[in-house]
Amino acid sequence: MKRIGAFMKRRGIAGAIICASAILISSLTSTGAIAASKAAFPTGPVKLVMWWWGEQEAPGAKVWLAETIKAYKVKHPNVTIQTVLQTTDGLIPAFAAAAAAKKGPDLQYFWGGIYAQQPGWDGQIAAVSDYIPAKELAHYINANTEEAFQGKIWTAPWYVNPSFPVVARKDVFRKYGLTVPTTWSALLKSCDVLSAKGVTTFAGGIKDGWFGGWLYSMLGSQSVTSSKDVIAAVLGTQKFTDPIHAAWWTRLEETQKHHCWNADINSLELYQAQQLWVSGKAAMTVVAGPDTPNFVAKVGASKVVVMPMPKWGTGPFAGKLGTTSQTIGITKWSKYPQVAADFLMFSHESAQLDNWFAKTGSMPADDRFNVAGVADPVKKALFTKVLSGGPYLENFIPAQLDTDAVFANAQLVLKGTRTGAQAAANMQSVMERLRKTDRNLLKNFTAWAK
Repeated sequence: MKRIGAFMKRRGIAGAIICASAILISSLTSTGAIAASKAAFPTGPVKLVMWWWGEQEAPGAKVWLAETIKAYKVKHPNVTIQTVLQTTDGLIPAFAAAAAAKKGPDLQYFWGGIYAQQPGWDGQIAAVSDYIPAKELAHYINANTEEAFQGKIWTAPWYVNPSFPVVARKDVFRKYGLTVPTTWSALLKSCDVLSAKGVTTFAGGIKDGWFGGWLYSMLGSQSVTSSKDVIAAVLGTQKFTDPIHAAWWTRLEETQKHHCWNADINSLELYQAQQLWVSGKAAMTVVAGPDTPNFVAKVGASKVVVMPMPKWGTGPFAGKLGTTSQTIGITKWSKYPQVAADFLMFSHESAQLDNWFAKTGSMPADDRFNVAGVADPVKKALFTKVLSGGPYLENFIPAQLDTDAVFANAQLVLKGTRTGAQAAANMQSVMERLRKTDRNLLKNFTAWAK
């Protein structure tokens, strides 16, 4: 566990980064774009509709949202906000249909990076930086690293998703004479020992593909130097077959050959597989960052280690968690964007930040939240690691590359029917096809890279 001293050191580094971000955001938004925010706040009846997701990974978010809207109603009695909780599978398709019809929510939930960039590029959302002052946005964690584009910030970070913690059961490793592995060689050795005993080392489920994106980010980040390497591979100045982009596929293949995973990994969704860990039938699993404290509580903090993926690479992010923020955007067709922005800023006020933590146990995406005041050592360590976390790679590639190459190849490698080298070659091939068929993609990624 990281204690106060380590926290303050890391906090200082994060503070420097945040200050730099503040200067950059200030320079980006001082060109008059914020002028729209000066529109008079309406006094007549206003109704906003918010489509959101997040209860699935941050239980308690629904209660927080209801209480926040109630508190906002006290401040602005003329404003009514209706919420609709989306399913995981329905989140993106529902918004795509709304965008096509140009009607639907005023406020829409987006994952970070490409999932917030693409609707901005497609003209489906207004930049929040047109309505929220730069000095306010400077406090929103990951706003500048994931949501910035050509001087604007597309969406407002809501809460931080440490991406993604490994939870390891000390009691299971101890039962078989092992300690929790922190290096790659130790992990493979543990897999050999535990699989021989009929015990699963890593519980995973990749039936729906999403876990492949998690693995890409957790393993692939250990060899890149920044998110710009990933964007360079998208643009073609680097290749996904280059060692810094391809080596993680070989590491994934090694986990299959050493029988690290549950045999039915391709038949289960991740949330089903995680129960193997809860029941003690697996030694490790991967969980959503905001939900980590809940998993630890199910087993008992004394039995659990929360850690990054065991280290294999030598890059600057090896041995670190990734960091990304889940966000809220304002749709282009909203009649009241200034009200929507005002509600977003209200949700970042101190009382709401504290209540978010109280209701969910996860970290709000705002550097004004007092991490030092968090008493739970598991949560404090997790939040501290996030403040110096690495890029979440999945957020910096086209969504179609994610589904067509990362999801599909991860399933095949873990099934044992495709090698790591073949997976890297296929990913490169898919990217080359996308570059030929989607010229706007190249234009937008080129602009994003600057």
